[in-house]
Amino acid sequence: MTEKKILAVFGATGQQGGSVINQLVSEPAASLPNISQFHLRALTSRSLPISSASSIPLEQWYRLIGSSPDTDTDNNTTNNTTNTIQVTPQVDFHTPSTLLPALKDVHTAFIMTTPSFTPVTSDDPNSSKEFLAVQNILSAALAQKVDTVLFSTLPNITELSSGKYTHVTPFDDKARAEAYIRSLHPQIKSAFLSLGFFMSNWLTQGFLAPRYDEDTDSWVMRLHVTGGTGIPLVDAGRDTGKFVAAILERGVDGTGEAVLAAEGVYALDGIAEVFSRHTGQRVRYEQVTVEEFRETGLKGFPESLKDVLVEGYSALEEFGHAGKETGALVEEGKRLVRECGLGELVSLEEFLKKEGYVLGEGPRSKQWGS
Repeated sequence: MTEKKILAVFGATGQQGGSVINQLVSEPAASLPNISQFHLRALTSRSLPISSASSIPLEQWYRLIGSSPDTDTDNNTTNNTTNTIQVTPQVDFHTPSTLLPALKDVHTAFIMTTPSFTPVTSDDPNSSKEFLAVQNILSAALAQKVDTVLFSTLPNITELSSGKYTHVTPFDDKARAEAYIRSLHPQIKSAFLSLGFFMSNWLTQGFLAPRYDEDTDSWVMRLHVTGGTGIPLVDAGRDTGKFVAAILERGVDGTGEAVLAAEGVYALDGIAEVFSRHTGQRVRYEQVTVEEFRETGLKGFPESLKDVLVEGYSALEEFGHAGKETGALVEEGKRLVRECGLGELVSLEEFLKKEGYVLGEGPRSKQWGS
């Protein structure tokens, strides 16, 4: 019997990495020809009550992280034949001594890094904390002769806007990291997953959530862009893994393919309509001035973060998430998932139902990944 290749998953207890693990140990993904060749290694920054690089039953893994695979969708039941998982806790992006053992004997690595919202103070944009994290990971990957990396990236807003919007550092940092990874070919093969806006943002980011307006007896979402602004949305916690599984099943040829991962492109007006249908109450979208959004919607935010959000949504309105081809790229990614037989993606309305969303609840905690 051929020994299985190790697939390491960074951020295994966060939304993206957790979704990858849930998907790859479930049917039908676990029985696909290429996916079935992998054995999973979960990498997490958490301190867990196990020895380093332990191999444990899946049931124990889910008990340790206080979670369970999402099994309420069609064709997504845990494959009992894949009943163990390797776990490496306390992996720190900025501590090479933890990265080298984490990537020992690894064939393929799914890499997601936590976004940095802190402005770069150096003249060198590659000095950002997130870019340095990616350099550390790739240095360890090269040292351990990792064959392939799959990186969770985002578009470069500075380039997309031809230099008009330069403060959207969480996007630009990932795009620069992507360019760096591409530069390492052919030493290491790569592919890229560009996730749309997380549906969970409307649960974790208070400025996006509907607020009650007494004057109109309605719930209102307010941003400074038009209601027709299109946003590609994805249920990152449930569907990231479907896109990763599809990429791995199709195979990574080293040309640096990029897949835009989203269930659909939603206009802000349409998002409000979905919230209305789900809650049975009047929810609407209202465009406000940039000044009102900065001073009221983002009250209490650091000025640098206000710059990120104002410019980020302005760029989205003017140029689209990934340019004029955003809609076509979303459909291309969805087609890849369908062709692999990985089931349907979660719509915004389904997401709200699964999360038990109610109007007026406070922001839930973020789970970037750990």
